[in-house]
Order: sequence, then structure tokens, then C-alpha cells
Amino acid sequence: MRCRGAGTRPRAPADHYVSAVPADTERDQSAGSVLTALAANTTIAIAKGTAAALTASPALLAETLHTVADAGNEILLWIALRRSRREPDETHPFGYGPERYYWALLAAVGMFVIGGAVSVWEGVRALLDPLPLEAFWAGVIVLVIALVLDSVSRFVAHRQLRREAAQRGVTVRELLRESPDPTVVTVYLEDSIDVLGAALALVALVLHRVTDSAIPDALATIVIGLLLIYVASKLTTRNRELLSNQAIPARYVEQLRERLVTVCGVHEIARLEAVYLGPGQVLVAADVKMEPGLSGDDITGTLAQIRADAAREVPVIVRLYLTPV
Repeated sequence: MRCRGAGTRPRAPADHYVSAVPADTERDQSAGSVLTALAANTTIAIAKGTAAALTASPALLAETLHTVADAGNEILLWIALRRSRREPDETHPFGYGPERYYWALLAAVGMFVIGGAVSVWEGVRALLDPLPLEAFWAGVIVLVIALVLDSVSRFVAHRQLRREAAQRGVTVRELLRESPDPTVVTVYLEDSIDVLGAALALVALVLHRVTDSAIPDALATIVIGLLLIYVASKLTTRNRELLSNQAIPARYVEQLRERLVTVCGVHEIARLEAVYLGPGQVLVAADVKMEPGLSGDDITGTLAQIRADAAREVPVIVRLYLTPV
């Protein structure tokens, strides 16, 4: 069987096992997306709240609640970024990476309750007790500005997702489904719903003015709330999976297995498991069947060299446990 020395550096595949992006780089990019979204949502929430009070539009009120929830979520995500960066210590020997999943989970719950459930309630109440539309142009101007700012924030988040997807060799859709970093995914999905919600509210406001009926306004409010509930449910499920030590995608496991089995002295990888400890942090454990006839020193040296190569070539593997069997 052809094999290579443990110190020989192989040519990395396109997606390089898990990710070739250093953890510090991912954190900096995530922080940029979160701060951009926070600045945009804070400004928009103030403007929408003022317009909602002037127009008495339930759709604008729903958008105000939505944006307030988003701004609160960005604060929680910023806390997540700060706390997850702490170095390992005696109480957390594997580090604080899962902190990001916990705070992102709280952000998703906040989106569900404040943005989704309350918006649906306001829409139903507007159907039962409609209010006349006032200060129409104030609402239009605010919603147009909101569309522009939300689109800018979404562009920043989408640009980072495209960059990460290209580095991993996957599509943006695949990255959204499997990314271990909930901050950028949350910001991107929030901004996408923000743009869609502002557009719906604008159409509802115009229809309210043209038809002199509050029904389009109320229906748009309910639709916005249901969209938020849907996205919040998806984010809640994703963060729950990551909190429960989700395995990395199967294709990365196979790439790592193929890399290990080509090392001289390794006969077979009997078992290999890899789970996320946090964004850009992976724990790997493997049972390694060694070639017969190797001495104890040969086995120890081979495994030590494999660990050293893995630390250099795949920096996201922060823990690698190899058991000779």
C-alpha cells in the first residue's frame, strides 16, 4: 500500500476538511456583520416607531417590533462573540465556544416572541378593530429609508457568507444549512426578513391609502409575524443542534479519514468522530489500527507527528485524540 510520511504535507482539497479559515478571522468578520446590523436596526427602529405613531399603521407597528427585536438580537450576538472568545481554563478546558450558541438561541427566542408572536397578535387586532390611516407620506419615507439601510446590512452579511462558502467549496445555501457560526447566519436571515417585511409594509400602506381599507395593512402584519416565527424556529433548531455537540458534515469526516489512512504505519481508521466545540473549533477522536510489527516507539512517534501535522494544516482541529488499536 502506498503511504506518505507523517511529516509530508499533502495538497489540501478545496474545502480543506472543515475550514481553512482561522478562528480569529471568522470572529472579526462576524463582529463586523453584527455591528453593521446593530447600527442599521437601531436607526431604523427609531424611525419606524415614530412613523407607526404618526400613521397608526399596524404593519408599521409590526415592523417596529420586528426591528426592535433585531436590535436586541444583535446585542445578544455581540455578547456571544465576546464571551466565546475567552481562553480555556480549569472549568472549561475545551474553551467557551458553545457560549455563542447559547446567546444565539436566546436571540432566536426573542425574535419568535417579540417579532413574530406580537406581530401576529397586532395583525389580528387590526382586523377586528381597524384604525384610520394618518401621515401617509411619513410612513412611506421611513419604509423606503428602511429598505435601503436593511439592504446595505444584508449585503455586508451576504458578502461574508459568499466569502466563507468559496473558502469551503460549497454554495451559500449549503453554508446556511451547516455553518457552525450562528452569528452571521442569524444576521443574514434577519436582514433578509427585514427587507421583505419593509417591502410588504410599504405595499400594505399604499393599498390602505388607495382602497381606504385597513385589511391589507392587517394582513401584511400577520404575514410579517409568520415569517419571523418561521425563521426563528429554524434558528432555534440550528442552535439546539450545535449546543448538543453536532458532528461536522460527513464529507469532511471522510476527507480527514482518507488523509490519516495514507500515513505510513497506519493500516486503517477503525472509528473517527468529529464534533463542533464552537465556530472554527473542532474536536476529533479516532481509533487507529497500526501496521503490524511496529515498535512502541514507532507508534508513539507516528501518532505524535500526525497530531503536529494536523495542528499545522487544519488549525480548526483544536483537539485531536488518537487511540492505537
